[in-house]
Amino acid sequence: MTWWQAASPQLLGVVVLLLPGLLVGAALRLRGTALLGAAPLLTVAVLAGAAVAASLGGLRFGPLAAAAGTAAAAVASGLAGLVVTAATRRGPGSEPGGGRGTAAAQRAEERTAAAALAGTAGAAVLAHLSVQRGLGRPDVVSQTFDATFHLNAVRWVLDTGDASPWSVARLTAPQGGGFYPSGWHAVTALVASLGPSPVVAANVVVWVVAGVVWPLGCALLVRAVVGARPLLVASGAVLSQAFVALPWLVDRWGVLWPQALGTTLAAAVLGLAALAAGAGPAGVADRVRAALAAVAGGGGCALVHPGALLLLLPLLALLLLVSALPQALLPWRAAPAQRAVAALAILGAAAAAAGLAVLWPRTASVRAADWPATRSVPQALWESVSLSPAGSGGSAVAAVLVAAGLLVAARRTGLRWLVAAHVLLVALDVLAAAVDAPVSQQLTGFWYNDRFRLAAAVPLTGVPLAVLGARALAVAAARAVRRPVAGRLAAGALAAAVLAAAVPQVRGNGDQLGLTNARAAESPPLSLVDEAEQRFLEDLRRWVPPGDVVAGTPWDGSSSAYALSGVPVLYPHFRGGQPEDWAFLADHLQDAGVDPAVCPALERRDVRWVLDAGELWDPPLLAPAGYTAFRAFQGRPGFEPVAAGGGVTLYRITACR
Repeated sequence: MTWWQAASPQLLGVVVLLLPGLLVGAALRLRGTALLGAAPLLTVAVLAGAAVAASLGGLRFGPLAAAAGTAAAAVASGLAGLVVTAATRRGPGSEPGGGRGTAAAQRAEERTAAAALAGTAGAAVLAHLSVQRGLGRPDVVSQTFDATFHLNAVRWVLDTGDASPWSVARLTAPQGGGFYPSGWHAVTALVASLGPSPVVAANVVVWVVAGVVWPLGCALLVRAVVGARPLLVASGAVLSQAFVALPWLVDRWGVLWPQALGTTLAAAVLGLAALAAGAGPAGVADRVRAALAAVAGGGGCALVHPGALLLLLPLLALLLLVSALPQALLPWRAAPAQRAVAALAILGAAAAAAGLAVLWPRTASVRAADWPATRSVPQALWESVSLSPAGSGGSAVAAVLVAAGLLVAARRTGLRWLVAAHVLLVALDVLAAAVDAPVSQQLTGFWYNDRFRLAAAVPLTGVPLAVLGARALAVAAARAVRRPVAGRLAAGALAAAVLAAAVPQVRGNGDQLGLTNARAAESPPLSLVDEAEQRFLEDLRRWVPPGDVVAGTPWDGSSSAYALSGVPVLYPHFRGGQPEDWAFLADHLQDAGVDPAVCPALERRDVRWVLDAGELWDPPLLAPAGYTAFRAFQGRPGFEPVAAGGGVTLYRITACR
């Protein structure tokens, strides 16, 4: 399949991730850049919420459930918008029209929104070039550990009609009781339900997240930081492509698709929170609407990946406590005692959130993970500030712009929270990459003590800082020029700096994505499912009738058969909380012709077929473990070869007739 052939799925991906959020945001009476930037965030919150509601109500999740959820959320948002308007129309600090502002302000906001769209369009083109370079084709299977689970989970949602977190968890824990954040799977399954395969849908979402969701979130965050300045907001959208760590590095490592989506959505939450905190001249009503959207979006982030919400908590605390508290909570005139009470309330809420994060049982297993340090502290610090984590090829121009932006923000009281937040994210990145002491585990354990996840957070503050730095350097370059052309020169210098940071990075971003995708799929030692194997597995339904289950070791790519063909597999992932039969068959299935205990276990699980895809996948740091039964079925009693192709052989189990 070519990217031109995947034009319809790509359009579907954009519509799915934007339309519900635009409708809900418009009902809430968000406007301009806030509406555009919040649209993907609200979409994910609506779809993830609809998945949970449909599951609780015994309904099937799909286009109808998504439409019903969008309609319900739009009605609720419309009512909330009316209440906010009525409550603030005559309140202190309100503006004519319930916070709508003057006609001039509205025109400025419209121009800024148009600039955000233009910048996002440019970013989408750059992202598409990176995706083409990294994936090669839109139907390539990601050659990574987690991709098997995520792709099979999308197929599971399509088959069961249940996209709730507890249903997705049952893919690898059939006995139930588990919880796995399923926001990404709900979005991707909705795209797949409209035509594309799970693999194509997942790759389309990779592009939409990188080229639409992330730039729009950056545009909103920059709007909150610098105000309604069209050129700067457009620059923020384009500069989203200058940072290899997000989403490109996490789309290569893992593969961490939910983490990438959750972290990119965090930019919109942070931008909405900054607007609610009093950034810009908006009235009270607009601030309350932004706050409501931020709260809803935060819930959506949690259902995509809780790590994104846990990342937002300290950043929001810094936003409120370092710079914005005096104007955020009480934008009208207030007595010192009122401000003190408000400050204590915020501190108490932050402390309560931190306590819940530490004590919540579900974070215990996450915090127990401990990736060993791979860098010295100076090396990790240099990689972080140079925007080249884990040796990835970062943009030197973008690093200079961020450094200049730090100097600018440090001199402005209202932007010092941005400096503090950036320093915090860099510090967490360095701790995860270079420090094995208990303090590192305690502070970074919420993100698996994983350098890649924390490095991906640095661009959240890096993008607005880069915009500030680009503007400062452009203005400085124009100062020596005569006044009539200085403004034009500054604008040209700004555009040149932005393009110099973003355009050359297309190659590096695509190369990172290609390390575990297109190039890996062409290299047998790195390949989990190469193209020839994929074509055979996609055609598996020709031989396997409905109701039958296929066994095969995940380490040779056999588990991908479920996502590729819809044929159920016994082992949908490398690991899982599986019942006794699963473990027994993993070690004894090949003895079905001689061990009388094997056939009853096979019958209980409806297993009547076996796949042998040959060479085992053995990436760095991961070695094949277990599944000792799957070692060459050729010639063994009780197994009949039925079909072969691409190095894969399908056997019928005849021992149990």
